[in-house]
Amino acid sequence: METCALERGDEVVLNLKEREEVTVLHIDDEREFLQTAKRCLELEEGFSVYSASSVEEALERMKEQDFDVIVSDYMMPSKNGLEFLRELRENGNETPFIVLTGKGREEVAIKALNLGADQYLSKSGSPKAVYGELVHSIRQAVKRRRAEEKVIRSEELMRSLFNAAVDGIAYVDPSGKILAANKRLVEEMLGYEIEDTIGRDFTKLGRIESSDRPHVLNAMREVITSGQPIEHFEVTLIGQDGSRIPTEISTGVSRENGVVTGITAVVRDISERKKTEKAVRENQEKFQKLFVHSPEAAVYVDSNYKITDINPRFSDLFGYSLNEIRGKEIDDVVVPEGKEEEGKMLGRRASEGYVYFDTVRRRKDGTLVHVSISAAPITIGGQLVGHVGLYKDITAQKKAERELEEARTHFQTLFNLMVDPVAIVDKKGRILDITKSAVEATGFKKEELIGKNFLRTRIATTKSKALLVKNLAKRMMGMHMAPYEVEMLTKDGRKLPYEVNALKIEYKGKPADLVVFRDVSERKKMEEKLRVVGKLTRHDVRNKLSVITGNAFLARNKVDNPETLGYLEDIEFACQQIEGIFDFARAYERLGVEKSSYMNVERTFSEAAALFPNLSGIEVIRNCPQLTVLADSLLRQVFYNLIDNSIRYGERVSQIQMYCAERADEIELIYEDNGIGVADTEKEKIFAEGYGKGTGYGLYLIKKVCGVYGWTIEETGEEGKGAQFTMTIPKNSEKGAEGYRLRS
Repeated sequence: METCALERGDEVVLNLKEREEVTVLHIDDEREFLQTAKRCLELEEGFSVYSASSVEEALERMKEQDFDVIVSDYMMPSKNGLEFLRELRENGNETPFIVLTGKGREEVAIKALNLGADQYLSKSGSPKAVYGELVHSIRQAVKRRRAEEKVIRSEELMRSLFNAAVDGIAYVDPSGKILAANKRLVEEMLGYEIEDTIGRDFTKLGRIESSDRPHVLNAMREVITSGQPIEHFEVTLIGQDGSRIPTEISTGVSRENGVVTGITAVVRDISERKKTEKAVRENQEKFQKLFVHSPEAAVYVDSNYKITDINPRFSDLFGYSLNEIRGKEIDDVVVPEGKEEEGKMLGRRASEGYVYFDTVRRRKDGTLVHVSISAAPITIGGQLVGHVGLYKDITAQKKAERELEEARTHFQTLFNLMVDPVAIVDKKGRILDITKSAVEATGFKKEELIGKNFLRTRIATTKSKALLVKNLAKRMMGMHMAPYEVEMLTKDGRKLPYEVNALKIEYKGKPADLVVFRDVSERKKMEEKLRVVGKLTRHDVRNKLSVITGNAFLARNKVDNPETLGYLEDIEFACQQIEGIFDFARAYERLGVEKSSYMNVERTFSEAAALFPNLSGIEVIRNCPQLTVLADSLLRQVFYNLIDNSIRYGERVSQIQMYCAERADEIELIYEDNGIGVADTEKEKIFAEGYGKGTGYGLYLIKKVCGVYGWTIEETGEEGKGAQFTMTIPKNSEKGAEGYRLRS
């Protein structure tokens, strides 16, 4: 075969009219022929040729890109061109396929065409003839394929549009038989299968309501006779499930040689429109009812603000009947003298949109009434047709506002007259206001504190700030806080002890804390004096008691008279009671003074028991090793007094024990012995001050200590079987801390 280059030198040029972009995949096991064919074909404008020397290589190239046409040799190693073609067609690949081979057997050509080849060409002949025919065949195959694809796409597009249409569509012949219908009409609206509707009478589709069927028939006859479409006639269809579907049908016609050959019916489901129309009617009725029965005075005016209607409440409020004011401008009726410009302003604003305004209006008798006016435009089809106005009598509200303002004034006056320093703090810790006494006590000016977060001021020690923040958060969560002490700083750096009492309030419409600071400097000094005096007094009196008890002891050794010995025993017993009272006073002074901490119950109980040298005959059981409670060192005194009570009054005690029992939100700490117990008639009395055989202060002190801790205590034993004291400890203390911890 001659080369393409020779033909080119002879000025033989391939000349076809079409010049579309074409990508060609050429497969041949002769590489030199592939190169020559590529050069010759790419002389044609718009041709891009990609070569492959085997079917396997061609398949790899086809994974990378699509081709407009495949040109393949017949005889190739491993797999020939027809096998390649069969594989492509079986896999659904419809790319145009041209067999270009040196083999010219007729049976091969027939087989190729039967397998779906677009052309069977021979390599033999002059380059001009071979490549001219090849280019022409490629152009024709590609053109044909592209045309087919356009038709397919067009059909798919029309089918998609037909089936995706929002409205139902049916195409019928002049006799009314359905030739085609879409899914929207048949399946979604009527509930049938599409294949069951083809060939059916359109007037019987969906069981058109009997009253509408003559209307549909007449409409179809008119379309066929006149050749003119009919728009928008309403028909009620009945679905397969018996549902009634209001529809609106429009028709179009198809003609051939001026004769109607078919009718296209577009069926629109107007259920929602019908619902809307019904809703509009109902809303109109509701509006009329609301207008008439509104608790507020209502007036309806036209676009020129002339009164067209009023409700009974309007007559009650302003004293007019509708007949008296119909047709009059609303401003001329109710706007008092001096408010004319305000009335015009409200009219303009009402035309632009909703308006709300508090003012006064005039009644028929000339008196004025405080009202809140609400007005809005009414538009139909974008056109302003009028306004509706509501007048709410706010006389009582204005009175309440005046009273509230007076209350605020009174509050501010009282606030400024407070003797104790007072501050109002918001939930973020920002100081909103302080009293004059706070300024005088601290030396800070108002402007140095108001508006600032108290954490960023120098008004309190670091420790006190932390406590104030913690308790502020608790109060904001609704927790009750007992008064507590902090140290405040003056501007010159002095520390002052204050007792803080705070209350959650609403300040200017927002939650806040009203914090009262009570100076406890004098109280602290007095407490210290009393503590020192009490300590010194007890010390001196104890010394004197030692002298008395010593002399009583000496006297007993010198006296044999039983009566005198009795007197001396009474003196010694009284001295012992005085010692007990002093012990109680010393413990009582410490109530609430010491800072609480978490104390191990079992260890503290053991320490209390160790203070008794005479427990050798009593078994001591401890069964709460993992319990710690929020208390102070007086807990040891509580346990000591309980053990002492068992030894003194239990008579036959051989065992004492301490154990605990956990409940839902509390824990019970239980002390018991196996003595004679407490009589039922005594259970309520034993905790009273001064009651009992000894000083009468042992159990009284225990009850007081438990009260300070936030606990309760009661005697729960059984008379004759031993005493039992149950102390109930809540999960959380009044200050929000854990009342106890129980590790597993």
